[in-house]
Amino acid sequence: MSDRYPELVVSPDKSRFGRVALAIVPAAILPGIGLTLMLAGGRGTSEGLGPTAVPAVIVLVALPFLWYVTYAVLHTMNSYVSLVDGIVLVRNWARRLTIIEGPGFLVRTHIDSSGIAGAVIIVGDDRAAVMLNPRQWRAAELDRVWRKAALQEQPGGMPTPRELRGRYPTIRIPLYIRHPGIVYTFWTILVILYIGVVVNVFARI
Repeated sequence: MSDRYPELVVSPDKSRFGRVALAIVPAAILPGIGLTLMLAGGRGTSEGLGPTAVPAVIVLVALPFLWYVTYAVLHTMNSYVSLVDGIVLVRNWARRLTIIEGPGFLVRTHIDSSGIAGAVIIVGDDRAAVMLNPRQWRAAELDRVWRKAALQEQPGGMPTPRELRGRYPTIRIPLYIRHPGIVYTFWTILVILYIGVVVNVFARI
């Protein structure tokens, strides 16, 4: 199949991440410059950090932005949905390839979870199934692939992650849907660590 030219190839919607990045950068430039000058010159009788203020500001201001860019790149550079001779190929950011040879199905559903799941798309056949986040794709482009592949749309209801795994044993459900508490705890710890770094830096000037 890899030697055949795909009829359709759909990549993730990168503009979604770009819009957020363009909104963040201008908002961070002026505060970043002001913070650099303050850390370098100090406050009151403090001598400040001098030249080391620059890496300190990078940690405080640029690091969260760099994390977001890394997240966006990882979730878009390797992912695609393509149609090759009636066969749907879905590859995720980790290069895991799911092959749907048909007769395939399409399910648009909402997952009953305490996580931030929302709407999802599930495509598959009797051998494999894969979940897509519709917010990361252009709906019109995906719909062209589904129509060309003649996928049969099925009712989705509102299954729990456990019920979803029971229906589609091969499907991989993201951790933030299966165990949202773990994800929330992880991000809470990161935020606390970040606040600790900020407080520590300001305590030194």
